[in-house]
Amino acid sequence: MDVLTLDQFGRLLIPQEIRQQLGLTIATQFTLAVQDGKLILEPLPQESKVYYSGTALVVESEPIGNLETALEDLREERIREFITSSENPV
Repeated sequence: MDVLTLDQFGRLLIPQEIRQQLGLTIATQFTLAVQDGKLILEPLPQESKVYYSGTALVVESEPIGNLETALEDLREERIREFITSSENPV
């Protein structure tokens, strides 16, 4: 457990290792609560980064749910569609 000290302005420095582990940046916002005499500091979810890469719209955000399961479901759906279209050519 790290020991932190308040500076003269009431600030705490979160160690770099913890900031990296939690993905905290200088833009990260937090909620602060006091529970049972303890400070509870929780990072707020960051807004998604949205930009164009060529003609594709890219959204960088945390995945919702299990990404591997979603990809596997999509693969299976496309395989079924391919098999169906191969069995019933137009």
